Amino acid sequence: MFSDLVTDDILDVLKRTCVVLGRSSQNVIVQKRQKSLRDGDFCVPKGCFQINMEEFDHLKKSLIEESKQWVCPLREVKSDSYNSMLISLDRPLTYKTVISSVLRLNGQSPCLQGSKDAMLSVELQKQKEAKPTQTDLLEKTVLVCVPECDDCRSLDQLRGLVLTQHVVNLLHRNGLKTRLASFGDNVKVQKWLDLINFNMDIIRDSKEDCDVKNILDLARQSKYKLSQRSNDEEGNKVVHSETTSEHSAHKIKSDMLVLDAEKYLSSVSKEKGIYDKNLGKIHITDNDGITDSSIQIAHLQKCIEKMDQCDCVLHIIPDKKSFQLQKIDLGMHMLFGNTPNQIQMVFGSVAERKAPAARKIDAEEFYNLRFSQMKEASVMKYGECVKGAGWHQTIQNLTVASVKFELLLNVSRNTVKLDLSETNDFGGGVDNRAGAFVMYNCARLATLFKHFTKAVEDGIYPPMPRLESIDFSLLREEDEWTLFFNYIFPYNDIVRSTVVEMIPTKGIYSKIGTHKICNYLIGLSRCLSSYYSHTHVLVENRPNLLSTMYARLYLLEAVHTVMKDSLHLMGICPPTQL
Repeated sequence: MFSDLVTDDILDVLKRTCVVLGRSSQNVIVQKRQKSLRDGDFCVPKGCFQINMEEFDHLKKSLIEESKQWVCPLREVKSDSYNSMLISLDRPLTYKTVISSVLRLNGQSPCLQGSKDAMLSVELQKQKEAKPTQTDLLEKTVLVCVPECDDCRSLDQLRGLVLTQHVVNLLHRNGLKTRLASFGDNVKVQKWLDLINFNMDIIRDSKEDCDVKNILDLARQSKYKLSQRSNDEEGNKVVHSETTSEHSAHKIKSDMLVLDAEKYLSSVSKEKGIYDKNLGKIHITDNDGITDSSIQIAHLQKCIEKMDQCDCVLHIIPDKKSFQLQKIDLGMHMLFGNTPNQIQMVFGSVAERKAPAARKIDAEEFYNLRFSQMKEASVMKYGECVKGAGWHQTIQNLTVASVKFELLLNVSRNTVKLDLSETNDFGGGVDNRAGAFVMYNCARLATLFKHFTKAVEDGIYPPMPRLESIDFSLLREEDEWTLFFNYIFPYNDIVRSTVVEMIPTKGIYSKIGTHKICNYLIGLSRCLSSYYSHTHVLVENRPNLLSTMYARLYLLEAVHTVMKDSLHLMGICPPTQL
């Protein structure tokens, strides 16, 4: 929210001022900096926009003056040998506005009141008007098809479940409504759904529940129907019904039902090049009777009919299933005509690093390995007290977090490679320990605030003052601003960016940034760990120290809030203590 908002505001002022100066602004780029923030938070590189001193003075004056009305005003504009402009925010006001917004969204702080809230609403409305492509997603209802998991034995199936849960949470956070549909009703998968906190209502159907009569009727009447005969030795058409036994297959004289996808695609020019070129025919029935394609089409149509509104169907599928889902998509278009768009989020497989070709670990073995490693690490740190139901639940939460981080760390289409060394350092890989590292840092903050609350109850500290009375100019450390500017300031923009390309402008493949929150948390935890290791937050109760302590506590409360929120988006329960 704030990062994109300020970037757009700066760019808008520069372009309008360039018009006044009579010069082109076509190549102007405003970049958010990650390092050396002491010199500036945003920059305009000289490589894309060169200006003379007179133009610089004019642009600087326009930026400073207009930014006085922004929710995050500017403090300074300068230049150096590489950048035409280096732009710095007013840090105290930015701290206050952004932290206020973060805590208000979670109902945790009294925060700011009055004009600033109104100003923020105006700025947010400006952003919505400026970026209609993002707000087009609001209020849409998406049918999310849960990948087939059977008993969730394979790691690929487990990855599909974890991705689905994260995707649904991201869609909800960005204002979309969802319904979930699952083809099959295997009770064994429920164990995994409970374990990973996948507590969502799912429309379930099995093959036996699917009534394909309507599909057959529509296919016989379709203008895209092809006729192909398939006879047994006596010249009779053999049809095996999926709902009857093999021996009770009945013989009827009939034509095999096939739809001509090539004919359909040639009649809809805009669809050319979107689908696989090998999609020629779609079998509704074949030598064995009703095809899987027919059953899946019937299931999907039944799910859509159960919804009050369906704007889009999102299939989360392994790469090998993409071709079959294109058949379902085209089959529904040919049979039903005006049907919701279907898009695919394809995910890669899960493999083991340096594993023998013959060895293939399953999901349960992987989970048990991580659980035993977590338990061993806990025993080494806390001793023999690690036992009982409470510790079992804690270790289980840590294990689930570890598994999810490993499966979400990469771009969804890429292969995940797991290090399955049986040592308690998880093989020494950074990605293997990421989940435990993030959970530890979140627990540190939870413990810090418990200690502070207890100290207030014991009369050691006065109660936390209202945020509007905090002097954030006391946060003078660059580590504090780096932590804030790189992780709290752009948080809502990062969450929003995960679904911007969910509905592709061309094609059928959806891009959802399922790796972004995971990597964001790892970066945030590293930055927090570095800051926390050399900063003593809870200090002595002395007037000259308390003001800084309160400012830091509000900063860390905002950090804790975005960490917990990110973990919830991943379906992970945030830890409450070390």
